[in-house]
Amino acid sequence: MGNPAQAAHEANPRRHVILLAKAGWRVGVLWFRSEERWEARTLLAGVVALKLAEVGVWVLGSYWNAALFNALGAKDWDAFVFQLLVFSGIAAAAILQAFGDITLTKWFTIRWRRWLTDRYLDPWLAGGTHYRVQLSGDAPDNPDQRIAEDVRLYITHTISIGLGFLTTVVALSSFGTILATIPAAAPIELMGRAIPMPLLLVTASVLYAGIGTWVTHLIGRSLVGLDVAQQTAEADFRFSLARLRENAEEVAHFKGEAAERAELGRRFSSIITNWYAILSRERWLKVFQVVINQLVAIFPYLTAVPLYFSGAMPLGGVTQTSGAFIRIRHEASFLIRNYTDLANWGSVIERLSSFEEALTAVQESAACRIAHAAHDGHGPALLSRDLVVRLPGGAPIVSAVDFALSPGGRVLLRGPSGIGKTSLIRALAGIWPFGEGSVSVKRGLRLMALPQRGYLPLGRLRDALAYPGLANSLSDEMLRDALVAVGLSALAERLGDDIAATAGLSGGERQRIAFARALLHRPDILLLDEATSALDEESEAALHRLLAERLPDTAILSAGHRASLAALHTRTVCLAAGEGGGARLTDCAVAHRPIETVRSAVAG
Repeated sequence: MGNPAQAAHEANPRRHVILLAKAGWRVGVLWFRSEERWEARTLLAGVVALKLAEVGVWVLGSYWNAALFNALGAKDWDAFVFQLLVFSGIAAAAILQAFGDITLTKWFTIRWRRWLTDRYLDPWLAGGTHYRVQLSGDAPDNPDQRIAEDVRLYITHTISIGLGFLTTVVALSSFGTILATIPAAAPIELMGRAIPMPLLLVTASVLYAGIGTWVTHLIGRSLVGLDVAQQTAEADFRFSLARLRENAEEVAHFKGEAAERAELGRRFSSIITNWYAILSRERWLKVFQVVINQLVAIFPYLTAVPLYFSGAMPLGGVTQTSGAFIRIRHEASFLIRNYTDLANWGSVIERLSSFEEALTAVQESAACRIAHAAHDGHGPALLSRDLVVRLPGGAPIVSAVDFALSPGGRVLLRGPSGIGKTSLIRALAGIWPFGEGSVSVKRGLRLMALPQRGYLPLGRLRDALAYPGLANSLSDEMLRDALVAVGLSALAERLGDDIAATAGLSGGERQRIAFARALLHRPDILLLDEATSALDEESEAALHRLLAERLPDTAILSAGHRASLAALHTRTVCLAAGEGGGARLTDCAVAHRPIETVRSAVAG
């Protein structure tokens, strides 16, 4: 899915800014319109009030500075001592404001981040969206980064830039008022014309900010795109390292370290190349900012000192004028000071916007979707009608499947590798959306699917066995019994071990844990996608016999290649290439043992 903000940036920079602003506003107001809106608005009001108080402290400091230097200029000891007492009050107010500001802002930040993280996690994990979004042709890269990193960056930048802009507006009006109080009877002669000092200083600061902002934009406008590329490259490099860690055994077996090192080097070189591109922009941006700051630092003294020497302005007026001008110059250069943060903020908004659009597209796409429903009555446990499973691009994988799985039935699904067995299992399980037709499960029945690669969630071993339920819903005795039954008695006393401590588990041991999970949850329908492929034939047979003994009423569909599996099932169906594209499901002429024989074979 294309990102409209990026496309607009290439075609029309102004439209790009408008789209970014709309996308940023759309994300930003969500919390303030949610069920927590009053908490959100109250916290925002408190943070804003504290920022306004900060400007108030600055203004008080400006007037105190003028009074202090007037006392020094007049050599008035009593006035000087009084100003020291006044300073203690201003300092106390500044300390209280700083304490309240950091406390409330941090609280506001983490509450907003918690809500917005949940706002993205819930739809991402709902209905297998996290899986289906990866199947789309233009899936967003690194969704984990969107939720973990971009949400954090969006909130911190929004608060920082938003409150910074508010402070700028209030400070400009406050210190502009201070400059306006300079006596109009003391004009500055410029090119034969008398110009009031307040007008000269305010005009100079506005011109400075305007020219500085324009030049800054010319130098740094490419930073938004470069920052997007940098974040993507960093995330790709992290993903490659994590993938290497997760597949360390396979890499070691193949002695693929050199190939992995080359790939990691290639991905890291993208980071370096883009980093240098950012450096080339940011260094000139920094140089310009330093130069323009140095050039204007002396300006307020050049305008105020002549009035001081002529007696038209006291010493405190000179310092207050200089301080007010410097503050106005600082606040008027808001865009210059925050240009890099604004560029980063824009790239974060682009990434969050594309992620949200991807989630919405997956959830709302109704065309070419397999319908999933529940049926009543005494019919089969699982039923498919006119089922066509397709690739995301529309090409058929499996066509015209009318299939029924009865309670207690044991059906083996066979076919050559790559013909579509896994895709059919996914469609029946409800996680593969591409295709048409319908799949229905008898109302009230629970379905579980075991993929070929056994999944171990984060947490303890007991959490992995209880997954997707909670560990406290099953007793330790039940967990140990399941482990012993599937041949993992060595793990029966390690229920409290962290999963990380069991990282050395083989593929076969992971598959045994998956079978233990099925025994504990006792599903009514069990779909096995080559779930015993890592086991030897004897162990495979033992696990199927265990299912027949412990789950006699569970309807099982098992995809596999080994011919020996047929003896452990009551029916075999085969996928074979059909005319017009897409495999077709047919019954295979294979000798089977009666289900009673399969169950009684446990004793043998």
